[in-house]
Formats: sequence, C-alpha cells, structure tokens
Amino acid sequence: MMSFKHLHITEEQIVQALQNPESCKDKSDAWWSSFIKILRFERLLSLFAFKCEELGLVASFPLVVQGHLKNALIMAQRQSDHLKYEVSLLSDSIKTITPLCLYLKGAAYCLAEMSVSKGRLFSDIDVLVPKKSLDKIEKSLLFKGWLSKPMNDYDERYYREWAHEIPPLVQSRRGTVVDIHHNLVPPISGKAPDINAFLSQTMDINGATVLKPHAMLLHSCIHLIFNETFKQAHRDLYDIASLIKDFGSSMFWDEAIRLAKETGFYKELFLGCRYSSNKLGYKLPPELTTDVPYTRAKLMLLDFVMLKALSPHHPLCKVQGRSIANFLAWARGHWCKMPIMLLIYHLSIKSGRALAEFVFGKHVFDTEGTPKQ
Repeated sequence: MMSFKHLHITEEQIVQALQNPESCKDKSDAWWSSFIKILRFERLLSLFAFKCEELGLVASFPLVVQGHLKNALIMAQRQSDHLKYEVSLLSDSIKTITPLCLYLKGAAYCLAEMSVSKGRLFSDIDVLVPKKSLDKIEKSLLFKGWLSKPMNDYDERYYREWAHEIPPLVQSRRGTVVDIHHNLVPPISGKAPDINAFLSQTMDINGATVLKPHAMLLHSCIHLIFNETFKQAHRDLYDIASLIKDFGSSMFWDEAIRLAKETGFYKELFLGCRYSSNKLGYKLPPELTTDVPYTRAKLMLLDFVMLKALSPHHPLCKVQGRSIANFLAWARGHWCKMPIMLLIYHLSIKSGRALAEFVFGKHVFDTEGTPKQ
C-alpha cells in the first residue's frame, strides 16, 4: 500500500465515494491510501471495486489503486466460489439428519445470487436447523473435520445453555467457519421468536433454502440492532439499503412490517431501516416512518448512540463521541440479550476471568491434564 502521512476522511466522504465512485477520480494519493485502508477494515473494499468495475472506472484510477481493486474483486469471487462449495458439502451432511437447512445473511445472499452479494465478503457461513437436531448435526460435522473453536468452559456453557447457536465450527483443512443456529436471537433474552413464523417465509433457489427478501430485511435489521459489537457494522447498512433498493415494493413493506410485528421485532426493523436511510441518504415509506415505537426522548438518545456506533470504526475516520457511543451501544446490546440479574452475573464472571488471566496468565483456567473426579 502507498505510504503517506495519515489523512483523515469523514464518514460523509466515505459514503459519497461508495455511492458515486466517479467522484474519486481526482483524489490525491494520500486520500486513496487512507480510503483503501478504511474500506478494507470495514470489509467494503470489494463492494467499492465491484461498483467501479460496473461503471468502467477502474482503469481511470492510479495504477496502485487499480491493483488493490482488482485484488479485492478476485478475493470476493474466490470467497463466493468457496462458499458455494462448502455449502454443497454442509447441505449433504445436514440433510441426512433433517430436511431443514436454512441459510442466513451473507451465505443466503450469495446462494440466491442477489445484488446485495456483489462484492460482499463473508466471515462465516450461517445456517439454521431444528434445535432437536443440533447434537446429531454437530457430531456428524465433527466426524467430517469440523472442529469447535477453542474457548473456555464458561463461554462453552454460555453457548450451550443461553445462546441461539452452538459454538462456531472451523473446517480443519480449509479454515471455513460455520455458525449453526436454532433461532435468530438468544432464547435467554426472552425475545426469541417462534421460529416457525420465519420458516413460513422461505424460498428454495439454486438448490438452497433461504428467507424471502422481506424476511431477509427483517433478519438483517435484527442482526444489526440486537447486538453489542459494532466494529464492522457499518457494512450492514449497505446490505439493508441494497435489499430495499431491489425489493422495496408496497407489498414488500407490508410483508416486512407484518412479520416484524408478528414476531415482536418491529423496533429492530424500524431502527435498522432508519439508520441505514439516515446514513446512506434514501427515503423510507410512510408506513414505516410514521409508526414510531419510541418516545421522542428515547429516540433522540438512541439516535445519538447508534448513529455514532454505526459509523466506520477505523482510526482514520474520526467521529466525535464515538467511544462513549460504542460503550453505550455495547451496554444496550447486552441488556437486550439478557435479563438484568443474569447480565450482572455474566459481566461479573467475564470481567473476573479477564482480570485473573491478566494477572496469572491466559492458561489459568485450563483444565487439560487435570485428573477426572
């Protein structure tokens, strides 16, 4: 990468460049250096490269920039091809145990060959299966080289007893990560929906089962808002915008709002779409914007926190007040996922263990080699 003095870029400039790549033609080398670093950190470089290729702009940029964009396109295509290969193997394994094998988020976009998948990178494969089949599926995948990520006993218990998924599995030969879910949010939160409401909104396409577009939008909003970490959440705003752009008919909105209210996630739909439209500058239908599920004061507080937390997090994109907003968003995310007493217990355990590991070393809680009682 080009080496220049650090040049800070505003969030508005990043959004403008992603929406109108032609505006980047006359940028300085220092600007490009910072811009590419930010996009790579936010997992948006391939999206920018894809848009530039569509518009025939790649050749008009400096040679070193062209190299980064071409490499980003190659990376995105390889990830897409590899995902489809892994899904074919996963589906074969899972469907010997249960016919329900529902792919979610990025994997679903890619398998359905939707516009939102163009230039989108994947950190893992998300699949939803019946809870009663989890044990058999996990054992089947372990036999085929999928291994649990190393974690301590407390985190293992958290996944097994309170979460909506089992611990992530890593393919021992290829390094692919799969998250196997049985619901969309942790049951311990008290907000886990009757999953059948979402399973009734699926479609089969290109040999895979995925959610219908309006249910994809709702799940994308749930995933964004019902969370406690926002390090690379800025990218999710573009997923939401792309789904709305491609499918945002009157019927689409009716179905999305109906499903959101039926499952208790209207607030997440409202906030996810609100912040995506606010950041990326497009209008939402009045059916969504007029039915506000918050008081004015609470919405102002949420806006202050979430708009900053959902900004790019790279140090070269400075956002005043982002640190405090990140902390408040982190606290809110944990509050959403756990009852207050369990939350206090959880944070006490996590902070206590972190302190012990800092003082005595990270292996202080290892039990390997300890005699069984």
